[in-house]
Amino acid sequence: MTDRPAADLADIRAAIDDLDRRIVPLLVERLSWVRRAAATKPTRADAVVPWRVEEVVAHAAAHAAAAGADPAPVAAIYRALVAISIGEEEKAWDALRSDAGAADGQPVEA
Repeated sequence: MTDRPAADLADIRAAIDDLDRRIVPLLVERLSWVRRAAATKPTRADAVVPWRVEEVVAHAAAHAAAAGADPAPVAAIYRALVAISIGEEEKAWDALRSDAGAADGQPVEA
């Protein structure tokens, strides 16, 4: 968080835009790691690990609290992020298996 005062709404918007510019590459990197995890999962269903979802959300909430913020909004953001990540991992799992089947000359189920 910052202690610098904002002069007006334009300054606030510029600060938010700057944060987004820095956050988005980290989200892209996170999703890249999520997609890599798909290669380690024996089944598509293994993309959903309920205890891990709760662990990730709890860690994010704890980081927010340590930063002096209300953990509830951060937990909600992370629940959405994890749900999106699961979908990305499932797509990556499907793509990996589709590519492997096609390379082996085996029929690939949709």
